Amino acid sequence: MSAHIIESSRLRRHGLTALLVAFTAACGESSNEVLGPPLPGSLAVSIVTTGFMKDDGYELMVNGESRGTIAADGEATIDDLEPANYEVELGDVADNCSVEGVSVDVVSEETAAVALAVVCLAPEPVPYAVRASRDRPDLDTGAMVECSFGLCPSDDEWDVWVDFDSQADPQAVIRQNEDIAVEIAHLDGVALADLTDVDVEGATFSLEPVDAPFGPNTVVLVRTDHGNVYALGNPTEQTLLLTATFDAMLIATGS
Repeated sequence: MSAHIIESSRLRRHGLTALLVAFTAACGESSNEVLGPPLPGSLAVSIVTTGFMKDDGYELMVNGESRGTIAADGEATIDDLEPANYEVELGDVADNCSVEGVSVDVVSEETAAVALAVVCLAPEPVPYAVRASRDRPDLDTGAMVECSFGLCPSDDEWDVWVDFDSQADPQAVIRQNEDIAVEIAHLDGVALADLTDVDVEGATFSLEPVDAPFGPNTVVLVRTDHGNVYALGNPTEQTLLLTATFDAMLIATGS
């Protein structure tokens, strides 16, 4: 073997050895590198509240600790959370409202989205039987003002009365006490059991009487002088006795 071939082989071995040493050193430096703690992440919380008798807002709880308040249909962001699993819940929720908490994982340098749905139910309806010439219900107290000889002072604390229009079908018509600024609105094609807050939000209240029959597929909204709103529905009528029955459900309270 010539000297030239031997020298070339030796150089190749030395080159491979140098590469191996460099690679080993680089791996050693990487394995000995000290890593810092993971960077924090965040939570983006959104609330949607539906139904009646809704709260204005709630206490936002994360792992049982208060993180401030959040509006009934609001949003909030919680920053600087260590990467981990968190339980997100709401506090100060009204008795007629319900919501389920959510478990969520927060990842380093990312924002986890959480959506909570609050559903609020109106109280059970109160049944009324109203004689057209004699009875005036006070919806706020549940009391019935009975008029002597069909004469009912309009400044008394009653809210509505029932008129009978022989030219209408059905004949019963709900009238409000105009002298104490009771307001009224009609929702046609809506049953009391199917009423939603969207229906109510789209209603137009009037201080003037509404000449519309109170039928089975009609809800009459009444805003009293105290600002409370009642939904009247499920009507029946006895035209010979000039008596109407209906259910009144409180759906909003005055400020």
